[in-house]
Parts: sequence; C-alpha cells; structure tokens
Amino acid sequence: MELGFCRWKSGCGGLRAAVLVFLLSEFSIYSQNLVQNGNFGANGGSFTDWTISYTVEDTNFPNMSPMIFEGGSNDPAGDPFYARFLTEESGNSDILSQNIPTVPGDIYLVSFYAEDGAGHNFTTDFSFGNFTVDLGPAFEIGPGEWFRGWTNFSFTLSATQSQTDLSFLVNADTGSEFGVTGISVTEVPRPILEGATVAGEFLVMVTNASFPVIIQDSTNLVDWVSVSTNTAPCTVTNDFSMPQRFFRVAIVAQ
Repeated sequence: MELGFCRWKSGCGGLRAAVLVFLLSEFSIYSQNLVQNGNFGANGGSFTDWTISYTVEDTNFPNMSPMIFEGGSNDPAGDPFYARFLTEESGNSDILSQNIPTVPGDIYLVSFYAEDGAGHNFTTDFSFGNFTVDLGPAFEIGPGEWFRGWTNFSFTLSATQSQTDLSFLVNADTGSEFGVTGISVTEVPRPILEGATVAGEFLVMVTNASFPVIIQDSTNLVDWVSVSTNTAPCTVTNDFSMPQRFFRVAIVAQ
C-alpha cells in the first residue's frame, strides 16, 4: 500500500540539497468503529444494520437461528447483548453479514468476541473481503472436546474494495451454539513519512504507525526495493554519493 513519498538528490556546483516531494500527514480516525450495531444493542437488542441469510434454511426451526441473547456478566466484551446461532439440524448454514465502507489498499483492524456456547464441534467461517478463516479450531482442546466460553479474535487486514463484506457463516452440528458480539472494524492510522538533511546525510523518518512498516526506495518511481522493515518510529540513512532516490512507506498487514 503506497502511503507517501519523499525524494532526495545531489545538487550542482558542490552544493547538496534534500528535496521533499510531499509529506503525508493524514490521520485516520483510528477509534471510529465502522461496524454498525456491532454489539447488537440497537433498539434494546436487535439485528438492525445486519443481514441474515441461509445456505439451507432450517425448515423445522425457522425462527431459531440466529437470535439475540443478553450477555450479562458472561460476556467479556462488556456488551449487554450478543447474537447466538442455535443449530437444530446438521447441514444448515446461517449467515450474518454487513457491508463495511472501506478504502481500497488501506489496512483495518478487525476484532470481535466469539463463543462455543455448548461445547460442540462446529465450523464457522469468518470473512472480511477475500480473507476467510475457520474459527472452530480455536475452541478445540482435545479429541472430541471443545472449550466452552468466549474467545477474542483480532485480524489486521487490507481492503480491496470501497465496500467490504464482513460475515459469519455458521455450519454447526446438531445442538451446537455459536455466539458473537463486540464486532469492530477500525482503520489503522497511516504512517507519517519525513525527510531531512542531518550532518551531510539524508534521513528518512517514519512515525505514527501502530504496526511494522516497510520503507522502500526507487530511482524511477517504477522499480521499488525494500530497504528496511521495522516498527515506527524508525529511520533510514542515505549518503549523497548515491543518485536521486525516492522513498515510500507501507504498513505490514499481519
């Protein structure tokens, strides 16, 4: 993800100068949750802003899954409500989804709490755009045994579209219970890239990054070479004996 450029070059007549092409100083609203009704507390507990669909609808229990439950002291997310999927027939898959406004190429921190409420085996695919992971193995504690309780999940993911689909597809065995709440998607702040001349050398400095960053350089703005992977604040030093260089920085998605 291209976030900013700075450039330095050697001057004429023995003079040396550092030239800043531009400095990216945009701050994203890191604390703003892009998920609407992520704790299912709207209107006293509801699926407002969420879409519920099925791969195969449970004809015997059409109104059983998913449902809103009160979390109370059992919910470590501190939310009063959570969504629970109650599977009464094997082979039925319930889907809870919401479209999230995103910026292609930007990095987002996705977090939520999930639980295996009955201690049964289940398969739950969490998806964010083109990223999908099965949450079920996180609850396995032994052969035929599963942890019953809440677990926090967190992912750092890159968006590829202006609207990114966030979804939970639950395909559990008979009698399984899967709960989810505290769902949030927050944009990771863009790093600030600066350039300065210090003691005859050109310094490339990166700040305001919550995750590791990659600093790259190029002589033509086409071919880029990674020169440093580090945690901000960090600095890369270049001397003036080299030809003109451009620099950019990108967040490392985890």
